[in-house]
Amino acid sequence: MRTSTLVLFAACGALVSAPALAQGGRTSAIVLELPASARALALGGAYVAAGADDAALFYNPSQLATVEGRAASMSVQPYIEGSTLGALSAAFQLGPGTVGVGVQVLSYGSADEYVCDETTGCERGEPTGRTVSANDVAASVGYGMTWRTVRLGATAKYVRQSLADASGGVPALDVGAAIDVWRGATIGVSVQNVGPDLETAGSSAPLPRFLRLGASLPWRGVGPFDVLGTVEVAQHREGDVLPLGGAEVTWTSANGLAFSARVGALAHSENAATSRVSFGGGVRARHFALDYAYQSFDALALTTHRFGLRWWR
Repeated sequence: MRTSTLVLFAACGALVSAPALAQGGRTSAIVLELPASARALALGGAYVAAGADDAALFYNPSQLATVEGRAASMSVQPYIEGSTLGALSAAFQLGPGTVGVGVQVLSYGSADEYVCDETTGCERGEPTGRTVSANDVAASVGYGMTWRTVRLGATAKYVRQSLADASGGVPALDVGAAIDVWRGATIGVSVQNVGPDLETAGSSAPLPRFLRLGASLPWRGVGPFDVLGTVEVAQHREGDVLPLGGAEVTWTSANGLAFSARVGALAHSENAATSRVSFGGGVRARHFALDYAYQSFDALALTTHRFGLRWWR
């Protein structure tokens, strides 16, 4: 029988690092509950209606239809206890709509492997000289298009979880819709991670299914600023309905540089590890944007920083 410090950390880390939306029950593939965009994180995760870039693939695939031409983005976040969280996505027009492809990764890193000792059992063990690793990976392909006045979209994904020598994977599906209503306001809805239970190392757990409903409203020319407000309610498959919200203020200089400040708020249960507030900002020039988001874990006395790069043409 083999054991490792990594496997123990992966099991514990999944519990303490689950986001504020996770309530009560145990789910698999924690990466599906964590941020997939620096801009979205800075807006409190309220991105089901506000997302209008390739990262919409991870929140509401119908919003891929707002992407004109081509776009790509990546973001990375050093997470807790040496783990790393990242996402990569791209979108391009095809036929009457837009295709999006992307991957989300949560890597727990690596650790020395130990074999249980006959005398001391598994409390100490004997090193084998090998290292083992653990990670969650979700690969997605989505399509969004406009039908009359409504945007519709769907994402097919394959979710894989690896813990040392054990691994398992399942397919899953997201569906979403969005519509523009009054003065550029958008209403969006999505259902995420519909699929079978994920089995790893002889045990199985359901995927973290979400139902999201939100709205966003831009205000152009508020003095020298452009303002975006976004609100959302999200329900985890085993949790309460929780509100999210965020705001973005952008100032554009005479030479075309745009600077944004963002803040997000999330109401969640008292035993959640993450803070109720996130914030960040970004700078945009021509076809590129750099994004930053700050997230803290009050229960763990830790802070994390997410950095993102976006491109469009």
